[in-house]
Amino acid sequence: MSLEPSDEARPGRLPSWRLLDLGRCAPARAQAFVEAVAVSVGEGRVPNTLVLAQPSAPYLSLGFHQSFHEELDPGFLERRRIPVLRRVEGGGTTYLDPDQWFFQLAYRDEGGGRGGPEDLKRFLRGPVAAARSLGLSAELRAPSDLVVGGRKVSGNAGGDWEGAHLVVGGFLLGADVRAMADALRLPHPALRPLLRGLVAREVTSWEEAVGVRPPWERFRQALASAIATEGRFEARTGAPTPAEEARFLEETLPRHSDPAWRELPPAPRRAGSLVRRLRIAGPHGLLVFRGSGEHLAAIVDGDRLVEAYRVGDGPTDALEELGEDGDGRAAVAELVASTPSFA
Repeated sequence: MSLEPSDEARPGRLPSWRLLDLGRCAPARAQAFVEAVAVSVGEGRVPNTLVLAQPSAPYLSLGFHQSFHEELDPGFLERRRIPVLRRVEGGGTTYLDPDQWFFQLAYRDEGGGRGGPEDLKRFLRGPVAAARSLGLSAELRAPSDLVVGGRKVSGNAGGDWEGAHLVVGGFLLGADVRAMADALRLPHPALRPLLRGLVAREVTSWEEAVGVRPPWERFRQALASAIATEGRFEARTGAPTPAEEARFLEETLPRHSDPAWRELPPAPRRAGSLVRRLRIAGPHGLLVFRGSGEHLAAIVDGDRLVEAYRVGDGPTDALEELGEDGDGRAAVAELVASTPSFA
């Protein structure tokens, strides 16, 4: 594909980046080929690079700092038997499938940026502009979500790998919100419908918001052009180098297939009653606390308690909503106030 740059992006005026379109490919390639690219970028062997890809099958993606055993529901893993990959970027656990289309940037400081929140803002302006040009009224909700009517339609993250900065993300063309909720571990089965409802409220998709999804060719052209324009570079179509293909096969794939990488031990947790902390979208999430013979659950918006619940220890105990004026809700509010917020 050839992208026609604007006057502001004529050759010689802006840095030239490589554009790699991987198309539809296996989950490990769709997510992790950019890691092989990052090595080449970090060494200065190739230009800063924008990668576009679609996963060909469902999988689960863990954030770099997350625990395999604490994050994922064993029953879901047993039923679905889908791959689990650990990102080298931050962020939360995500269920991904062919309805989610990715964009990934690997870049050095020169002509790219220094990494961090300012780069997220800079490079996410392009996906916002592309979405709007195709009929999706997206906007950035800092630091990294793209939303439509306050509901998340694109989750994004940044990181560093082998001498290069990374900004990665993707659009939800469709959203299997039940799978997104059921993949996550919970301390009691009665909390599952609560989580499903929360995910359904806070997450949307291109298809739900617009009614139809754009074809891949039109989407990729609009996305690559807008990311280049807003990121102030010129994108030139290229291909992976033989060294990148070899590195992916010999280093990247074996690492992602290694249980020692996938199941890295969790980071130390602070002692206390908080047993589950799930950010769903932006400031919205679910907190679960351990009480005396029960679990207390809070749906929060930043540091504000929205809904409060309790459920006993028995596997068949029912979830009980705690009313506005009760002592139980006040106790949950106190726990929420002492917990770091999602804001």
